[in-house]
Amino acid sequence: MSYQNNIIKTLGVDNESSYPHKLGITVAVDTLDMCTISFGTSYSIRIPEDDLDALRDVLYEATRELMLNRNRRIEKEELSKVGRREGNGEGRELGNY
Repeated sequence: MSYQNNIIKTLGVDNESSYPHKLGITVAVDTLDMCTISFGTSYSIRIPEDDLDALRDVLYEATRELMLNRNRRIEKEELSKVGRREGNGEGRELGNY
């Protein structure tokens, strides 16, 4: 069997270093059971399946943490708005007309 490298996907992501342009990230797998992740033309990593699984897990944890932070921030902003309305006499409790 000859060596083959199969590109799974290339996507552009926002990143501070290349703003306003997106950084191209390409993910490929090869017949030697390795995954290559290329970040533009500057850098790439070639890792086995178990390390790829670990990377996927930590990326999931990071996206979950970002979601929780965003939801906390939105909730805090909403509570702040409610507090301002109540402070102006505009807030009413249920049943008080």
